Amino acid sequence: MQFNSVVDMVEDAGCDPSGNEPCDEELRAAADDYTLLKFPAGTYRLTEQSVVLGKTNLGFLGEGDVRFVVPEAFNEKVLVVDSGTGVLFENIDIDLTADGATPGLHLGTDDDLEVHDVEFVGRGIHPDSDPRGEGSANPAVTNAFTPIVRAPDGTGRVTNVVARNAGLMGAYNGGDGRVGVWIGLTTQGTITLEDCRFEGFPNNGLYCSRTNGVVRIEGGAFRNNDISQVRIGSEGSYVDGGTLSVDVGASDSPNPGDMLNGRGVRLEVGSLDTAGPEVRNCDVVIANAPHSGGGVVASGDIGSFAARDTRIRVDPDGVRGVLAKDPTGGSYATDPPYDGTLRSVSVTGTARDAAAIELRQRSGSVVENCCVQTSGDGVKLVDSDDAVVRNTTVDVAGEAVVSENSSVETTAIGDSGRCPVPNGATDSEGSFESTLTIEAAPETDYEFAVSGKLESSAAFGATDDPNDEVAGSTATGQVGEGGRDSYTYSGKVTKLLLRGGANLYFDGDSVDPAGHLPNTVTVESESHAEYEITTSDGIVKSEAMGAADPNDDIGGRTVVGQVGEGGRDSYAYPGELTGLEIDGNATVYRNGEEIDPDEFGVGDTLTIEGAPEADYELVANESLEKTTAHDATVDPNDAVSGRRATGQVGGGGRDSYGFASEITRLVLDGGANLYYGGDSVDPAGYLPNTVTVESESRAEYEITTSDGIVKSEAIGAADPNDSISGLTATGQVGEGGRDSYAYPGEIVSLGTDGDATVYRNGTEIDPDEFGSADVLTIEGAPEADYELAVTDTLEQSTMYDATADPNDAVEGASVTGQVGGGGRDSYAVSGGVSRLLLEGGATLYYNGEPVDPAEYLPNTVTVESESHAEYEITTSDGIVKSAAMGAADPTDTIDGATTTGQVGAGGRDSYAYPGELTNLELDGDATVYRNGTVLENPEEL
Repeated sequence: MQFNSVVDMVEDAGCDPSGNEPCDEELRAAADDYTLLKFPAGTYRLTEQSVVLGKTNLGFLGEGDVRFVVPEAFNEKVLVVDSGTGVLFENIDIDLTADGATPGLHLGTDDDLEVHDVEFVGRGIHPDSDPRGEGSANPAVTNAFTPIVRAPDGTGRVTNVVARNAGLMGAYNGGDGRVGVWIGLTTQGTITLEDCRFEGFPNNGLYCSRTNGVVRIEGGAFRNNDISQVRIGSEGSYVDGGTLSVDVGASDSPNPGDMLNGRGVRLEVGSLDTAGPEVRNCDVVIANAPHSGGGVVASGDIGSFAARDTRIRVDPDGVRGVLAKDPTGGSYATDPPYDGTLRSVSVTGTARDAAAIELRQRSGSVVENCCVQTSGDGVKLVDSDDAVVRNTTVDVAGEAVVSENSSVETTAIGDSGRCPVPNGATDSEGSFESTLTIEAAPETDYEFAVSGKLESSAAFGATDDPNDEVAGSTATGQVGEGGRDSYTYSGKVTKLLLRGGANLYFDGDSVDPAGHLPNTVTVESESHAEYEITTSDGIVKSEAMGAADPNDDIGGRTVVGQVGEGGRDSYAYPGELTGLEIDGNATVYRNGEEIDPDEFGVGDTLTIEGAPEADYELVANESLEKTTAHDATVDPNDAVSGRRATGQVGGGGRDSYGFASEITRLVLDGGANLYYGGDSVDPAGYLPNTVTVESESRAEYEITTSDGIVKSEAIGAADPNDSISGLTATGQVGEGGRDSYAYPGEIVSLGTDGDATVYRNGTEIDPDEFGSADVLTIEGAPEADYELAVTDTLEQSTMYDATADPNDAVEGASVTGQVGGGGRDSYAVSGGVSRLLLEGGATLYYNGEPVDPAEYLPNTVTVESESHAEYEITTSDGIVKSAAMGAADPTDTIDGATTTGQVGAGGRDSYAYPGELTNLELDGDATVYRNGTVLENPEEL
């Protein structure tokens, strides 16, 4: 989103940042096309609804802590922006702490809606609202946030919007109660809501169902909203990775007991004939509610729907984990098909008197690879033909599969196991579901971690040792001489390390740990075999397929033992296998299935050791798991998301990761040693590519890659004096020496100064053909602020005497920065320059040579006059002086995307620019050329 002008709302527009004087008129007057309104830190009072319509690229940006405040009892949209294209609203909070204030924010556009880092601060309760009232005496309360994208191919992105509303439950008010996010019929495009949080609304947290657009909800938390936490329905819409929970015991509302219907996800479309919404990878908990329709509820007006890789817990009696209602039983009816698809869905909890999954008139439905563990029935199908339930565990107190007037194919239905539970989604007291007791035999040190909550307990004869420690969801301690330590927890066990002899009890019973840990490994031999097994997060003896020999030895993550004469040794573990060595003839089973021992495990372990310290980013192309293998620690500041990990390690500390297949990105900032499988080895053995620079005389080099670079001994050790920073290595080589590096991605640039031979993956190549990037250098003359963007790749560089300033900000293929005092900033760039804004004096260099920017920017504009003319030229993406058709006068000025100057007596002023001409004003007789061609009517631009 481009802006041609920036308005400081205090200095330029005259708003009061103390919040004493209203800012409504100033805001409306400043709002214009291609304009960014910047609000310095402060409080801005808005006393009436401000409406701004028909603008292109209008932005509202808070700098620091910025709030819009409203008067008492303010119950309308405080800001309405609509009927244009391009809206940015970022880092501005809406304050509703004034008594009875319920303001809303309405941001609509045809395309390009960007809303980021906004919080609704305060409790949204209208003073006249009546919980559980009939609606006639209740006022209509303004919704908190209304985003709109009107064009069918338009897009909007909403990230980190937070509203902890703490409103009145039961104040649904016939549909006029306050909604968190409303997306209705006016939206035809696609809106993505990322990592948002909405709590305590009486009329749905996210009401995003009755729209012809597409709503994508990615991540986020939605808690204790009445009616539903998330409500979607249109084709292509989904909620993915969200945490949804109802627990009136943990609600901040003043009357949580008046909640009407605490559902998790509601799938419905109203009168629209559309279907196909999905629930993916979510944690849904209905822990405590006076009434709830269920965890995932397909209403009578929804057709096909799906839920995948989702964990649901329902505790109140009569509440279903998944409920699909009769497709003709709602206020509206949609066209067939009406099937539901449930894959890898887990439903757990204490709910009785209802089926965990119930599908009504949903012919063709599929329940596959699911797990059900409740106190009621399992899967119930009513009036549903050609349904399938297969490869599913149903461990329930009632009937496993109930069929009423339905034809159901059942295949591979198990009746025991431990189903996955939502990760830490329950907050109320008494929500712990299990107790683990560790009994010394004779003594043990231990580390224990879970996915949910964890607390020390005195249950089952345990003592409270002050030396034991609970930090978040992890406990460490020791127990000896037959003593016991107990812990209550929710979720699943993610780590269990025992060093020494111990007996384990779950809920007071001595049971096989395999019933409580997700994985088992078994070694069997008819003759004799010795083995060593290492896991990422601990291993304990199990009787899953045969008891382990008491002479076998377990120490933390590793077990060493032997087996023979038809015997079996079995173990249970919570994480991944990181190593298996067998000496002898043996058969190996993982989770009961025979496998090839040579393929057993997740692959390798990468350990990063601070030397002295390093920040890092690591990506694998398959699985990636944090582990404490090889003396590593689990730092809560390190972050693992899917196949990507970021973190820091220092002071000789270590971070370890188990990974499968290959590493696709490894970026190190600082000094680090690398270990694979615990051994210090050449990274070239684990990264797919190498680059080597060799010189008989002397050469300096700079190499930049797409995904990181590390030193290697592939064809010759790199000089320890050479430097690596993130994606770039710089150094020198001479007198027949060689410097080698390993890297996972692609070379994006290679610069050499001197006579050098370059090898890629051991093959000599022409250095001039290596990489595709140029180096652009901006030199302060005397100083300049700049913004640079390219169409392909951009990386910070120290080539050509440049410095790497940490204040310069590179994001993707663009950068903003400043340079002064004759200093230089360099960037390795590939593709064309798409934006170049310079504010101040600067000289440009390409590949070290001062050049006319017209050689690298696609467009030129020239003003020529035989008499005298003054001009002002504005472009979309910056403008710089050029000698393309005559040098620009050094007295002319450039400010960002605008240049002003004068020309006469047959002179010419020329400029180069990357984007479009957006405005040209002339005062006098002049000829204007664009790209060398005369413009007949330049002032019509």
